[in-house]
Amino acid sequence: MYSLSPGRVFTSADVWARLVAHREIGAAVSMLEDAGAALVGLVDDADWQSEGFRALHDLLGRLREETGVELGHLTVREWELGAQG
Repeated sequence: MYSLSPGRVFTSADVWARLVAHREIGAAVSMLEDAGAALVGLVDDADWQSEGFRALHDLLGRLREETGVELGHLTVREWELGAQG
């Protein structure tokens, strides 16, 4: 039998807040994807055989990895928002 009492009641403010959060996470995901793509090119371009360029190459590689980690976290948050709504 179906229950007529709602398990959760969302107000329009709740729905609006979720939509705004979802949009902002989507924008952040897009920016991180763009940054990650740019970093791939920079890592390849900085693959030289001098100490200064090697340090730059390592730094860019770490930034690319950290960008991927943040992208993963935001993707999980985006999924959680979608699953709740």
